[in-house]
Amino acid sequence: MHLKRLELNGFKSFAKKSEFVFDVPIIAIVGPNGSGKSNVVESIRFVLGEQSVKSMRGKTGSDLIFKGSKDIAKMSRASVSITFDNTDRVFYIHESNNDKISVDFDEVTISREVFTDGSNTYRINGTEVRMKDVHELIGSINIGSSGHHIISQGEADRYLNANIKDRRVLIEEALGLKVYQYRIKESERKLAKALENKRESELLRREIAPHLRFLKKQVDKIERTKELRKELAIQYHSYFAQEDFLIHSLSKKLDEERAGLQEKFTKVNSFLEQYGNSQRTRDEYPEEREKKGYQSDLDTCNQKIRSQEQLLGRIQGSIDVLERQQRASKKNQDVSEPQYLSFTSVSNEIKKVIALLGDYRNGNTEVYDEIVSSLHSIIDGHTASSKQPELVNNQQEIQKLMTELGDVQASLKELQEQRVHIQASIDKLDAAIAEKEQKQREQEREYYEKLAVKKELDGKRNLLVERDEALGHRVHAFKEEREEATVLLGKDVLNYQKLAVGDHPEITQVLQEKLRREIERVKIRIEDMGGGSGADVIKEYEETKERDEFLENEISDVVRSVEQLESVIQDLKEKLNTEFDKGMQKINDQFNRFFRLMFGGGSARLEEAVVVRRRRKSDDDTLPLEEEDDKELGVDIKVKLPRKKVSDLDMLSGGERSLTSIALLFALSQVNPPPFLVLDETDAALDEANSQKYGDMVEQLSKFSQLIVVTHNRETMSRAQTLFGVTLGRDDSSATISLRLEDAAKYAK
Repeated sequence: MHLKRLELNGFKSFAKKSEFVFDVPIIAIVGPNGSGKSNVVESIRFVLGEQSVKSMRGKTGSDLIFKGSKDIAKMSRASVSITFDNTDRVFYIHESNNDKISVDFDEVTISREVFTDGSNTYRINGTEVRMKDVHELIGSINIGSSGHHIISQGEADRYLNANIKDRRVLIEEALGLKVYQYRIKESERKLAKALENKRESELLRREIAPHLRFLKKQVDKIERTKELRKELAIQYHSYFAQEDFLIHSLSKKLDEERAGLQEKFTKVNSFLEQYGNSQRTRDEYPEEREKKGYQSDLDTCNQKIRSQEQLLGRIQGSIDVLERQQRASKKNQDVSEPQYLSFTSVSNEIKKVIALLGDYRNGNTEVYDEIVSSLHSIIDGHTASSKQPELVNNQQEIQKLMTELGDVQASLKELQEQRVHIQASIDKLDAAIAEKEQKQREQEREYYEKLAVKKELDGKRNLLVERDEALGHRVHAFKEEREEATVLLGKDVLNYQKLAVGDHPEITQVLQEKLRREIERVKIRIEDMGGGSGADVIKEYEETKERDEFLENEISDVVRSVEQLESVIQDLKEKLNTEFDKGMQKINDQFNRFFRLMFGGGSARLEEAVVVRRRRKSDDDTLPLEEEDDKELGVDIKVKLPRKKVSDLDMLSGGERSLTSIALLFALSQVNPPPFLVLDETDAALDEANSQKYGDMVEQLSKFSQLIVVTHNRETMSRAQTLFGVTLGRDDSSATISLRLEDAAKYAK
């Protein structure tokens, strides 16, 4: 597969639609500084999902849109489309079950559009998709959002200037191992959460242990209960009187709310029913039907106007031609007769045109071609005759055409007035329709307001039902409480004094709950002291014990989960290291090959390195640094130049550093070769000799990936099969020209 074309419209300096066709292995993009070459590279970053506007030399999304110039207006959007050849079906997508499905299209076009408010839209073959879908699709062809398929001079320096720890991170990203780091961090997060859950469960178990021991002791305890029974009876009297009052008050309040709610329901339902009946009987507005008739008349009138305007132009043109020929005839009266069309022939042709024009005005449009043919015959064959009387007759015929021209103009004016009248009628009908539609919208607004009210009333009714049910449960619970009190203390406990109807602000639900808890506490104490069967104490003990056993089992489950997560983390780290080692070997093979190609010998490789943290245990500067247990892994670069004793990067010259960084980046790109690579002025710092070596490497890379090279270097240009020139026009917008080098060679010969 390969990249087929790139289209830009309104992106940065490319105000007009520009297309780059990529149908050869190596394409060079050239042009002066400031012409927009780098904008081509940034457009590729953009369309493939780059989210950092800063990396595209902007602050906000609107900075990517053409700002306008003296000659071209500011654009409201920018779009970029990139098209890949997919005849070998290398693109695929993941299903929900993680199965891969090939994209069954010969071409895959990814498009992205940005608007002035910074919003973006993405499309794949014209269908709008999410940014995630674009990243997933290009990931299937070894192109990721990290941008390793686009290599700039700054990218090259980044690898050489990074410390060994950061360099390892960059190489892991280039090898596609970031997913392992993500999964390791995710597993470590889950592990930390599991350990936290374990600590919380152990803490809860320690907290309930004393209570559990206490309950166990209370099961067998029976103590004196007489004083507690008296206290309990007093509490029951107060509780029963207040509970009876609260239940009756709640019941009365519910009845009042139910009546008010029903009245509101009746009003709302009446309105909704009336609205529904009116909607069922509504038909199309008569103004709409009348408007359709006027619209048809307007279309017919417009068609006639266009026909008359065309005819008017052609008649005027014929008159102009005859007048020029008449003037020419006067100047050429001495020319011999065989060289010109006789005046009689011209006169006959004019009469024929006038007759055909009459047919055309009467609706016979089929004679139009014949009219045009006759006029051309007059124009092509006629010149002025030397006979003065015939010139006079020619002038008369022109006058007839002028008369015909006036008739057509009058007809055109009449049609235009008719069109104005029809349009005025349509505008009037539109106003009437708009007024009716406004009334309809107001009715609809009121309808939806009533629906909202009904919904609110439904909610209140449901709450009312719930409260009614809750009151029923409360009445039932109250009955059970009295029965329980009778069993415990006898029938006398029910001889409480009922409260009179009225306001009793001192009686609140909170106080009632507090009193209920006090009763329960006393009952528990009575039972604990042997005044009852002790069933509640036993039940609480069993529940607490069950809770303790649950926590014990939960701790065991968490321990197993911790062990599994630790095993997963270990496996992921081993896989990461294994894949990293394999990737390092592949990189080193390519790095050494490209390095030797660049320098004509020598060697280069990446080596794993270990960074040991050292720090003082206190702030005392006199104490020596001590090693920490935590050691960080990194990657170092070792090079050996031919005929030089140089192995450290700091000892390399600027040109040698450039060649080394280029060799490393080219090596990274070959581990999982993408379908195309963009080289953005990576050869800028190279001299002539090194440029030739760079060109050799470019040709080597083109065997595995299609190359798009942005360059000023003539040697690099010579390796390309197609050159795209980018220039900045007078209108401050970029324009492109393309040239195949093989065609240029032919032209040169």
